[in-house]
Amino acid sequence: MKIFISIPECSWKSTFLTPRIMEKLKSFGEVVENPYDRNLTAEEMVEFAKDAEIIVTGWGTPCFEKKYVEQMPKLRLIAHSAGSVASLVAPEIYEMGILVASGNDVFAKSVAEGCLCYTLAALRRLEHYIGVMRDGGWKETVFQNRGLFGKKIGLVGFGTIAKHFANLIRWFNCEILIYSSHLSNEEAATYGARTASLEEIFSECDVISIHASKTPKTQGMITRALMERMKPDALLVNTARGAVVDEPALFEMLLAGKFYAALDVYDVEPPLEDDPIRKCKNVLLMPHMGGPTIDMREVVMVELCKDFERLQKGEPLVNQIDAAVAMRMTR
Repeated sequence: MKIFISIPECSWKSTFLTPRIMEKLKSFGEVVENPYDRNLTAEEMVEFAKDAEIIVTGWGTPCFEKKYVEQMPKLRLIAHSAGSVASLVAPEIYEMGILVASGNDVFAKSVAEGCLCYTLAALRRLEHYIGVMRDGGWKETVFQNRGLFGKKIGLVGFGTIAKHFANLIRWFNCEILIYSSHLSNEEAATYGARTASLEEIFSECDVISIHASKTPKTQGMITRALMERMKPDALLVNTARGAVVDEPALFEMLLAGKFYAALDVYDVEPPLEDDPIRKCKNVLLMPHMGGPTIDMREVVMVELCKDFERLQKGEPLVNQIDAAVAMRMTR
């Protein structure tokens, strides 16, 4: 079996392709690597991988289109070391019988962990009290930190990340409402949840967590009108994409103290250095670091290597992404 690694020589390559992973890859057969310090063009990919059975890809890899894949007759599997393959694999590739796998599930678990971390940190106002301590102060006589137990939680979108997040928060005995265009009440019940409209979620929930992929349909789906429904002490958490929310309205309402938020993503990244939102007291701001954490990168490759073994044995892949799932992923 020949494996081609398209990941260029760069600062993050070794976080995925650790010595342990490279040793494992070489146990499958011949391993050829991208020799450059940049991503390959599609034409270069064909040149290097024309007789490869597996291509291991990373961020910035050019899209696999039919005209290029047809020139790689031995290709059986595209294994993406990141999560979404929405912009990596053209729809017709699935029809050609080429398998696609990615680290989506591993990454999703890590992002769900990050979402829980941000939710708890914002509810307990950790940023505020850490600042008080660093400035030599102490807690106030009356303080406003809150917890997650027994709260009503709204999930907007229900992909892999949201499913893992729902499982994490069930321990807190939360009432979970889900808005999703493809989820039935029967499936929602398996997560201890029920489906709901956006209007119901924004009117009633104590915590609203955004998990919708960025697509033309979801652009700006969280409108000013929806946010105006939020309770004054409600928390909005966005670890999805900034463009899913009407960001000017969101920032305006946060600066006016209408509700609380924990934001990891923004429509323009990074926000301007002098943007007033950076000084807003009722929002926890993170620089798009919701996950996956660095240590999960090797874990992704461990899981993909298990799928390489399954491929050799003719067994189904655990981390396979089909065309229907890929269509719902964020680009």
